[in-house]
Amino acid sequence: MTKGLIFDIQRFSLNDGPGIRTTVFFKGCGLRCAWCHNPESIASYQQLSYDSTRCDGCQKCMVAVGGKGISILNQKAVVDMDIHDRTLELVGVCPQNCFRVLGDEKTVDEIVNVVLKDLDYYRESHGGVTFSGGEALNQWPFIESVAKKLKEHGLHLTLDISGYDPAGLLSLTTDLIDLYLLDLKASDHKIYKTFVGQSLDPKQMLEILKKANKPVILRCPLIPDINDDPGYFDLLAKLVDEYDNIIETNVLPYHKLRKNQSFKLLNDRQFFSEPDSIRKEIWAREIRDRKIRNVWMENSEILL
Repeated sequence: MTKGLIFDIQRFSLNDGPGIRTTVFFKGCGLRCAWCHNPESIASYQQLSYDSTRCDGCQKCMVAVGGKGISILNQKAVVDMDIHDRTLELVGVCPQNCFRVLGDEKTVDEIVNVVLKDLDYYRESHGGVTFSGGEALNQWPFIESVAKKLKEHGLHLTLDISGYDPAGLLSLTTDLIDLYLLDLKASDHKIYKTFVGQSLDPKQMLEILKKANKPVILRCPLIPDINDDPGYFDLLAKLVDEYDNIIETNVLPYHKLRKNQSFKLLNDRQFFSEPDSIRKEIWAREIRDRKIRNVWMENSEILL
């Protein structure tokens, strides 16, 4: 694989592993999480996005496509993204820059060159590079080439994984990856099928990583009244007790994130209730009651 498809490179990241990091977000994911904060990362191809707030109603986009799938309402273009999901040429048509392409094709050297700009910061903070997504694991052959070059500089590498690995690629990563971030999305298979699209068993991933002696940080996205049932915390306690390579657990409270641009959604995106302080304290109590150690929520440790 000569090029990778990414949708962002975030420098000076502080929440995707130890120290100061650069997080490379890869496009493409086999899951369809209803609460996904980055739905633009799901499609495994370049997509067109449209920001109506920039539109002045010039109609140039409508003319370019012969009126198909684009109309004007209240001096704004209304774009049917199901029709124009891949009409990337509209980017060059609009004088107001309303359109942009989601997903950039990058070579190995292009990514390495960006990452190495902050080499001193990684070394001073014991940081490094995190490969995230989407599902970065899907582009492992490309990431492997990037990782080998970064290892020449002694960089710490983290791989953020969802727990979905139908191609069985995880075992191929352990020679190069130092740390794994693994999601625990639910405890009930019905919740998985309804809100995630696939039923996952985190034990399958944890077994592979335990045998390879690789440390894991569990990430727990919690959505009120969706996946925060007592069974979730029972499973969390069981996993932490059973797998001594789980070095830390991060509770990630759900928050709504609305974006101006529109694009073709591949998931059944929903907006849920954000947890208040009372709900977060209930979660903390569930964790304390089960004596689960080294759990963090919003940069604070949940003390037993």
